[in-house]
Amino acid sequence: MSRPDGVTLNHCDAGQASALLDPLCLLYDTVFSQPPFRWTDDESERHRQSLIRLISNPTFALVTAEAAGELVGFAYGVGLTSDTQWWSGIAEPLPDELRAEWKGRTFAIIDVAVREDYRKRGIGRALLDVLLASRPEQRATLTVQPVATDTKEFYEHLGWQRVGTTKAPEGAVSPFFDVYLLPLHAKP
Repeated sequence: MSRPDGVTLNHCDAGQASALLDPLCLLYDTVFSQPPFRWTDDESERHRQSLIRLISNPTFALVTAEAAGELVGFAYGVGLTSDTQWWSGIAEPLPDELRAEWKGRTFAIIDVAVREDYRKRGIGRALLDVLLASRPEQRATLTVQPVATDTKEFYEHLGWQRVGTTKAPEGAVSPFFDVYLLPLHAKP
């Protein structure tokens, strides 16, 4: 795993993540309030409350990127449970084998953000590499707003496979999201 020059990547536990809540939310707002992403007036507060809930999840994992003492990127997610609704809104029929969940099967990446002036330096890839290398799950999943074509190309370049489009839950910033999967480890 290569580390971008001048950037420090850090695994953070729940306490460290809680201490970074304000900088994480500020960077989220800065990145995702800009085109091509869709943004609503209440998205900043919705994200903050969602992140607070996620940090309390025992499967929560966060990796941050810092340069010159500032947060310039992050990636975080949680493990899916057997009763997840992650796959329920997908419009395309998916095989039962793909939709089945159990403890330790799937890690869901919830958000990845890199400050604009630090993009195209390998930080996004490094964040994902470090985060996913630490996970015991068999596979990872994430969603992307359909309008974010550069973001989708980035994930596809890294080997992620689009498996469908899901209807977003009420209050989400976008009505639909493209769903991606990436194998991590073979079945035990």
